[in-house]
Amino acid sequence: MMMKRVELFARALILSAPALMLTTGAMAGEKEDAVIAKVVNAYGGPALTNARSLRFQVESKNAFPGQGYTSGYVEFTPLKQDIQFDLANSRASAEAWSSNYNFSFHTRTVSIGDDVVAVNYNTGDYQPAAAPDYYTAFGPNIRSTDTLLAYELSQRPDTAEHLGERTYLGRPHELISFEIPNSPPLTLYVDAESGWISKMARETAFGDLSYQFSDHAKSGGVGYGRNFEFFVGEDANIVSLNQTLSVNTVRDSVFRIDRGVDEEPARVDTSEMTVDEIAEGTHLAGTGNAYTMFVDAGDYVIGVGGYAGLADRFTAYREATGSDKPLRYQIVTHHHTDHLGGMADALELGATFVTPANAVDNLNTAAGADIPEDRLMVLDGAATIGPVEVYDIATNHAESYALAYVAPGIAFQADHYNGLYDDAVAPAGSSAVSLKNAIDGLDLNVEMLLSAHGRKAVSWSEFESAVSAYNPDGCPSGRPICAKS
Repeated sequence: MMMKRVELFARALILSAPALMLTTGAMAGEKEDAVIAKVVNAYGGPALTNARSLRFQVESKNAFPGQGYTSGYVEFTPLKQDIQFDLANSRASAEAWSSNYNFSFHTRTVSIGDDVVAVNYNTGDYQPAAAPDYYTAFGPNIRSTDTLLAYELSQRPDTAEHLGERTYLGRPHELISFEIPNSPPLTLYVDAESGWISKMARETAFGDLSYQFSDHAKSGGVGYGRNFEFFVGEDANIVSLNQTLSVNTVRDSVFRIDRGVDEEPARVDTSEMTVDEIAEGTHLAGTGNAYTMFVDAGDYVIGVGGYAGLADRFTAYREATGSDKPLRYQIVTHHHTDHLGGMADALELGATFVTPANAVDNLNTAAGADIPEDRLMVLDGAATIGPVEVYDIATNHAESYALAYVAPGIAFQADHYNGLYDDAVAPAGSSAVSLKNAIDGLDLNVEMLLSAHGRKAVSWSEFESAVSAYNPDGCPSGRPICAKS
């Protein structure tokens, strides 16, 4: 779950899309230069443009709509960030820490020479970052910091386009778009009088993204918004509680791998679609972080795991096994919206849905239509569908969760544990501990644990080893970002 949340936020910020466009009769060049000069002056003039480094320390609340413990309301999670930019050398370090009832993560994305690596302090190791270059890796931080937007605008005036004027928050604003590498055009709302950036907006497949800045001040002669809110459509995603800026304080020592942090073990290859036979009649199909268990029930097939791309996984399963049997049942593990992305596929394939009661509303939304009553089986404790036993359990990840069990000893789950490595035990979080307690309470003879987020079939002994090694300390590294005062 840790990685999923981190990945969901990164995708929302990085995804490319066209910028908001407005008509304007302004002459190209003059308007742009005037607005850029106003912004640069507001943010400190030479103090900004000549700054060698900027450091932002931020405390926020991070919301995950559709991802909470309950399906009825949005829950917020504490988030701390320490973001350090060496502007003179185009390198950065972005450290983040968060911990709540369900997960704890402590990561740092950092420039090391010409590379970018991702450090995981929970596991004490690092790997090459998924985003290998400066602007892809740190673009999310640039886009969510008005000072860095002002700095980048000053460095790229040739990409700017004046888009007209608009009243925003009761004040006149000038709209100007510009581009940074590996990012769509960004539209800034610039206060016509002060030059402060009040908002940055762009459009993506996630909906309209709105980055809002307020309560501007200066530190070391450089301006910044002390308050920041980030919205995905109408949903609040990040609300800052405290933010500080320091100028020219970033040290070279930041751009090193920490002592005691080693390169992580080799990961299971999930780059291509695979269909693995786990036991006779039971297969796991998927790629990337999306997997579905398909169980041959004689005259039909049962699916468990509903990430987007379900139809592609079912096609791959049929091709690999030579089956032409229909998908008769689709088991919905829980109400989280990312695990419902394939439900429209399941509806079109004719499946009957087996679901916890609290997932029905999200299921209908994901399927694009209300599921007919004769194709909806709401769990009441437990159910048996062909060879699959389904148990409605509670974990610290979701208040109502459908665990699927298939003899001989195969259990399928999502978000609680993922066997990341070829020949090493992946670390467990609190949700893995919660899952093991729930399974122990069912007295099931589980020999193999499958995941909706990974290809590896994990032996029960490996899972037990991971759980027994779990460290509940929310700050195992002892670093300042998470250490208690």
